[in-house]
Amino acid sequence: MKNRTPVGETSVKIRKELMFRGVRTIPELSREIGVTFPTIRKNLEQLIDRGVVVELDTEESSGGRPAKRYIQAADYGHGLSLYVERDVIRYRVLDLARRTLEEDAVPLKTASHLTELIDLIASLTDRDYSIMAIAVGVAGSVDQGRIFFAPDFPSLQNIQLKQQLEKRFAVPAVIENDMNAAVIGYARSDIRRLNQSLVYLYLGKNGPGAGLLLGGRLIRGSTSFSGEVSFVPLYDEQNFRDALRDKPDGLDAIARLTAMFAATLNPHALIFSDVEISDGQLREIEESCANYIPKEHLPRLILSSWEQDYLNGLDYLCLNLAAEQPIS
Repeated sequence: MKNRTPVGETSVKIRKELMFRGVRTIPELSREIGVTFPTIRKNLEQLIDRGVVVELDTEESSGGRPAKRYIQAADYGHGLSLYVERDVIRYRVLDLARRTLEEDAVPLKTASHLTELIDLIASLTDRDYSIMAIAVGVAGSVDQGRIFFAPDFPSLQNIQLKQQLEKRFAVPAVIENDMNAAVIGYARSDIRRLNQSLVYLYLGKNGPGAGLLLGGRLIRGSTSFSGEVSFVPLYDEQNFRDALRDKPDGLDAIARLTAMFAATLNPHALIFSDVEISDGQLREIEESCANYIPKEHLPRLILSSWEQDYLNGLDYLCLNLAAEQPIS
């Protein structure tokens, strides 16, 4: 194993800027990170010397003097994102420039999601990829890498998955709830959303759930149970999950839940999966919400690709963790 050198806070911030924002100059990095030109230059020199960052050809700056440009070295390492469903595990291997190198969905052969997950990660880390970080998504409640509420995944229930993976593969890992990852992925897809308040609602084959961002910050709650909207009581003897099961189309239940979010979090937008809700149903939900809350206080109702947002969120968590690792 290569000797690795810890890097300071500024180098980590530089790596993240280059990973997620692309090519940057020293003035741009200085402005975005908030440190002086000499400090940026010193850290860049160290990163270039270790092969983490690449210096590109110069370009003309606004003052006419050539400005050096820098980019993350794509092949310095790789990330691995995976998420677990009832009968399949989906994965993506990507480089540090966020380009997908390999992705697939692997059907489960046994009833143990834990065994299948570990076996799949082992097969991928045994290849030529230099995996620097692993991100795993699961439809369950997660607290610091421990899955404590996953009724559809008994082999993962009360498992310290982060700890197990890091011990087994000697690679840092992050474990995240599916809807938290999805709302992060949606927000990260447009810089204008980064500081917004957003709710991502998924009705899902594993039961409904929501991811919540408040002012750009992920809301987990005091016991990491935020977003478990199945339990929200909406009718005399029915919670949200019961209503989705028993009501003809569930749109009134969704409208009531939307009104609840509007009256409590007052988010900028509420996002739905485009494979679960149609444009016509979205309009019906919006009209129904008027029965419960003044229209001017409703969030924008938006359709998006849940699977893409989910994977993009896991990719972000994975590469964000990779950027914090010591360099060789």
